[in-house]
Amino acid sequence: MVEILDLKERLRREISKLLTGEERVKARKDHHARRKPRPCGITIHTGIGCSLRCLYCYIEDMGFKWNIEPYPLNGLQLVYALLENPYFLPGEQGTLVAIGSVTEPFHPITREKTFEYIEAITKHLGNPIQFSTKMSLSQEDAYRLREIDHRISPLVTILTLEYSHKLEPYAPSPEERFETIKVLSKAGLKPILFYRPLIPGIADQEYREILRKARRAGAVGVVVGSLRVSRLILSRLRSVGLPVEEIIGRLPRIPRGDEQITVRASDLKNMVLEYARRIGLTPFPEACMANIYTHGYVCWKMVTRGILVDREPPAIEKGYIYSVARDLGLRITGIGIRKGLMEIKVQGGNRYKRYLLGEIIKYRFRICTRVY
Repeated sequence: MVEILDLKERLRREISKLLTGEERVKARKDHHARRKPRPCGITIHTGIGCSLRCLYCYIEDMGFKWNIEPYPLNGLQLVYALLENPYFLPGEQGTLVAIGSVTEPFHPITREKTFEYIEAITKHLGNPIQFSTKMSLSQEDAYRLREIDHRISPLVTILTLEYSHKLEPYAPSPEERFETIKVLSKAGLKPILFYRPLIPGIADQEYREILRKARRAGAVGVVVGSLRVSRLILSRLRSVGLPVEEIIGRLPRIPRGDEQITVRASDLKNMVLEYARRIGLTPFPEACMANIYTHGYVCWKMVTRGILVDREPPAIEKGYIYSVARDLGLRITGIGIRKGLMEIKVQGGNRYKRYLLGEIIKYRFRICTRVY
């Protein structure tokens, strides 16, 4: 643990010397410098807002606008902000990085910022990077990405063929996105179909054709993710005549205000994942698994779910876990492992130290970790 934090502090000092005082202050105040990572890793914003206006998108409920502005930090500032973040761990065994959660990273307005961020993170931090996109990438773009990080995890979003013109009126067509998969594959990368959000009433009619076309284009796997809806999203879907009855029937309750609720669709998700396996696509129920996979690793949850059985996850060293806990002033009272999940019970310390223990163990041994 001491080595990890020493590395982080050394990198922080090195990057600090490359920035002006004003640039450092701006980076420290940025949201990237303080928010906790999500389960898929820390989300990196290369822009603010999105102009694609997809009907199922949740960013309007989050307060973002339907136009794009490049993110105000430069690449070095973004790296510095991450190193200021107390929850971020640098390095290949550090926090996963996910680009594309609240904007389109390869929109003409954001594309150069995205390349800049990917290059800065790769050069100075070495964390595993994943991006998701609906844009058309050229062969030149694909080789540029490979030159920066040949193990980057590319997710290409395609979720419908028949309804794309209604659901994604300003995005490139599905055929253009299949072509993006093809050029990424030809460049030697490992493109993965991002089948998210899975929309009941549509996905169950189209998933076989979409997965087959992605496989032929060169996709090596598929990530399947659930749909989240708000009252506004349901209204949008209804306004263009899409079938919302099945979606509503799968909700635990109707959303209130701008609340987002996940649609229950585990049966559809499992059906798509099983079909993917049958046709030779590696099935990923979570996006972080795809990021780990393209970087040459396997996590314990993949093994327990039978997703990848030709690789071994890191052997778990309990002595290391106890050592990290001691460094943080925590006393472990129990460790349990079940179905790719490690649960650690501790005494002492504070919430931050417990969180940090979980993050260090999660990335060191590639196992989902909860600390109580």
